[in-house]
Amino acid sequence: MKLENSLAPGTDRSRPAVLAVDDVEANLVALQALLEDMDCDVVFARSGNDALRHLLRREFAVVLLDVQMPEMDGYEVAHHARRNPSTRDVPIIFLTAANNSEGMVLRGYGSGAVDFLFKPLNASVLRSKVRVFLELHAAHQKVALAKTALERSNTELRALASEKASLAEQFRAANVELQAAYTDLQSTHAQLVQSAKMASLGELVAGVAHEINNPLAFVLSHLDTVRRKLSQLEPELPSPLPPSAQEKWQRANERLNEIGPGLERIRELVIKLRTFSRLDEGERKRVSIRECVESVLTILGHRLKGGIEVETDFGTPDQVDCYASLLNQALMNLISNAIDAMAGSGVLRISTGSQGALYSIVVTDSGPGIPAALRERVLEPFFTTKPVGQGTGLGLSITYSIVRKHQGTIELSEPPGGGASIAIRFPINQGPTSHAS
Repeated sequence: MKLENSLAPGTDRSRPAVLAVDDVEANLVALQALLEDMDCDVVFARSGNDALRHLLRREFAVVLLDVQMPEMDGYEVAHHARRNPSTRDVPIIFLTAANNSEGMVLRGYGSGAVDFLFKPLNASVLRSKVRVFLELHAAHQKVALAKTALERSNTELRALASEKASLAEQFRAANVELQAAYTDLQSTHAQLVQSAKMASLGELVAGVAHEINNPLAFVLSHLDTVRRKLSQLEPELPSPLPPSAQEKWQRANERLNEIGPGLERIRELVIKLRTFSRLDEGERKRVSIRECVESVLTILGHRLKGGIEVETDFGTPDQVDCYASLLNQALMNLISNAIDAMAGSGVLRISTGSQGALYSIVVTDSGPGIPAALRERVLEPFFTTKPVGQGTGLGLSITYSIVRKHQGTIELSEPPGGGASIAIRFPINQGPTSHAS
């Protein structure tokens, strides 16, 4: 089977397209076979430079990018794509046959990837992820159509406003409604992208926890066997032992006693990773708020090292009726924003507990705080105080939507000692399911 570098003349470019990049012909043939029955065009590139040329020629719903290629590897291609304003938002899924190392995965996400798949590829997983981004691309197209309709409406409004004031007022009202619909579509599209990234992170975390848990159970079992056998052996040893043998025996027991707490810490880490990975659970249920907070702190642990001190105060009750996956996402947004605000040093405080009929979660940081004039705007979609390129302005907006789904409120304030404090409160006894978003 011969693969073409580009689409044939006359191809319908209104169809969504997927760019597959690999220097090995057999891999491209395999990708074509996996994707040929999906409602999209598949464009193939055999090098990094070829891939960048295709990205400049047309729009793609997603890029399936091989990591290891001669001349320009996948990380470099992703870096160049992110630097170009016209291609920076194209989703990239890295494909590689290399070892599943943490460094490789972190570098991939740092290059701007939304996911990382390892060869040999799982056909159903790959097709499922490509289907998600095709749906996201379709949503983006609707946003573009809404924008075009909005611009057309504005043009018609200006032309008719001078003729009849009443007709102009009707167009103004229609324009407001269309603007609101366009904003909602933008927000929905951005939240879908965020949800896809969180789902990918949840899958990664769940996989890591599973891979650690099996060898951990094996080691704990054998550690118990070693302790038991040594205790059975001890009465059979000559008494007293020679000084050198006594020292070695004591040191061996001390090392065994040190291994136990270390393995227990690994067991606790696995439990926290599993708690966080409940991102596919859409139903409402009773969960431990302490476990939710600790799981998010575990995921963000690499950003807390250094000069950031964490203080927690878990009140009662601990078990609360909520949407576990959404609450995890809201907590991650709040804690991540607090870490960003402190720029590497400060105190992060998290307190939870009931306040009458409400349950309260408060995240406080010792950063520079939020100016009073901006506190009402930070909940708006796409509003951010961070420099261009360092924030989407969606974190608090998404968090606000999640709080509304829990029939709650969100409040920003400035603690007496400075910094910023964000409190989310929702009823402990949830009523009928809210459809707010």
